[in-house]
Amino acid sequence: MTLFVQKDENLLTVSELTAELKRFVSGRFRDIRVEGEVSNAKLYPSGHFYFTLKDDSAMIRSVVFNYANRMPGGKVVKDGERVLARGRIDVYEKRGEYQLIATDLTRKGDQGLAYLRFLELKEKLFKEGLFDEALKKTLPAFPRCIGIITSPVGAAIRDMLRIIHERFGNIPVQLCPASVQGDRAAFEIADGIRYFNETRDVDVIILGRGGGSYEDLAPFNEEVLARAIFDSTIPIVSAVGHEVDFTIADLVADVRAPTPTAAATMVCPDKSDIERYLSGMRDTLCQAMQRKLDKAKYDLVRNVIEFKDRKDFFDSHRIYVDDLTANLERGLEVYMTNRRVKLGSLTQRIDDLNPTAILARGYSITTRAETAEVITDASTVAAGEALSITLHKGGLVVETVSRKS
Repeated sequence: MTLFVQKDENLLTVSELTAELKRFVSGRFRDIRVEGEVSNAKLYPSGHFYFTLKDDSAMIRSVVFNYANRMPGGKVVKDGERVLARGRIDVYEKRGEYQLIATDLTRKGDQGLAYLRFLELKEKLFKEGLFDEALKKTLPAFPRCIGIITSPVGAAIRDMLRIIHERFGNIPVQLCPASVQGDRAAFEIADGIRYFNETRDVDVIILGRGGGSYEDLAPFNEEVLARAIFDSTIPIVSAVGHEVDFTIADLVADVRAPTPTAAATMVCPDKSDIERYLSGMRDTLCQAMQRKLDKAKYDLVRNVIEFKDRKDFFDSHRIYVDDLTANLERGLEVYMTNRRVKLGSLTQRIDDLNPTAILARGYSITTRAETAEVITDASTVAAGEALSITLHKGGLVVETVSRKS
């Protein structure tokens, strides 16, 4: 008789076994392509498309979610058509069944649904001008702050932060966390773009995520994200997947980077390069200033030597100035003497012509008493006419008695 029941470590419940199988299968078959013939095809009102994919020896249940909105031109795959399905294997635990969750379904000889939808949206946005190179904004040479929209737990954000820190650790980074795959990813990334445009705290935005399957990159082919990128007034760098991956976001963005690390390199200047450039400019400036100083010193010394060598120049000019001064004094004295002689001559002439001086010599001036008219002709005087005679001293008023001709 045993007192304690020993637990069997290998014993599993149905749920535990199914969960283990789900983890194994989902992790092992995340991105596969399967070719086969379609049977039991049915499009449900929900828009999901259920069918069985089979060949001569086996079959697998399959589904394409939201197929009605994704099929080009409304074409539905029919029973008997051979297709190439791309997707992942999942386990439906309630039934214990595995099935193919297809993201792309391609008829033999046709293009896949996802690719056709990509081409349709690309053509639509191209016609509206969202890819116009003339509208693309230039990345700032020295951003004050870098904005990144990506998953906060992915490898992409770690790589970008490492590159930015290595190149220019002083530049701050703002992270806007967002899903980078799944149904809500495109809306979350678009909300992040609008957030940065409203706050205006960053000068450039990076949309980044690492590589993945076509399904993983699907959010970056959504129209809502494309329009948010186009409406942004802040330059946007699209860094989605690996170098071979190409999305609608890459076409609309101002710059496309092949990888997230390349995007970080594009937007963040290398501090060491700038320091070397500034150091070179400083050295060039110092050399130019030194050359100017050396030339100025040389010119100064040359002028001083030339000045000393030309002392006789000043001596001869000093003598010349003295001669000019003496000549000027002599010339001025002669000029003043001549002026005085001429002035005396003119004064004497004025004195000689002065009527008062003439009267002093015994002459007189006779005028009519009434009109003061000077009389120079005796025949013009009538007998008895009153005359005024001006003498050197005083004058007389007389009456004419007789006249002499």
